[in-house]
Amino acid sequence: MKKLLLTTMLVTALAGCSSAKTSSASASGDHLARIQSAGKITIATEGVWSPFTYHDETTDELVGFDVEVAKAVADKLGVEAEFKEVNFDGGLTGVAQGTFDMMANGVDITEERSNSYDFTEPYAYDHAVIVTKADNSDIKSFADLKGKTTANSTGSTYAEMGENNGATVTNVDTLGETMDLVLNGTVEATINANTSIQDYFNTTGNSDKLKVAATDEETTKYAFPLKKGSDNDSLREAINKAIDELRSEGKLSEISAKYFGADITTE
Repeated sequence: MKKLLLTTMLVTALAGCSSAKTSSASASGDHLARIQSAGKITIATEGVWSPFTYHDETTDELVGFDVEVAKAVADKLGVEAEFKEVNFDGGLTGVAQGTFDMMANGVDITEERSNSYDFTEPYAYDHAVIVTKADNSDIKSFADLKGKTTANSTGSTYAEMGENNGATVTNVDTLGETMDLVLNGTVEATINANTSIQDYFNTTGNSDKLKVAATDEETTKYAFPLKKGSDNDSLREAINKAIDELRSEGKLSEISAKYFGADITTE
């Protein structure tokens, strides 16, 4: 009996060691391995920026161009897309801290952000525009923002563009709020993606009260930001492969046409 008990204890101990080693090996895998092991990828998004990420008025379902592209990428990775709604700045901070696996929110690649994040290849292209009241004759270019007032989402490239061009920037959470501040005269302008502005005009009917005063010649490239480091090398490669496949299959252009009425997935 004692011999049998000792044998049983030894087998149990070895099994425990084996389990611990397996658990340790799984924990030591890179980010892609951990995501695939969990069966889901956690994605930060605002949920308030139509048509990229917003809630359907009828069903309250989270929808949008970025939402569908991110879901399609997750499918390619063989995992579920789990969205976490946060403000723009909070989403980027969460990615940098490892709270979120990536962010899908029309995040454009900039030199400054590339110092803090590893970006995937672009999946869409756009242009930044300035919006003013229809009767504003003072702002006709980005240089004209010097000494003016603008409103934009905290931490966005558009807020940075305003500041870099000498504007005093008011930080708010949503596109709708920025447009309201322009409409009521609290600020003189806002900067945002041309695609979002056109969607706003089409859905609100405010195109007679507001106008696109200037368009940035430089192309905005949208990509998924990942936490910087070699831990994400294989994840970035897998996402890039997924983007390439979705583009060649015509899925990216299909999603783009659904939300923009045009293909913004090629430069």
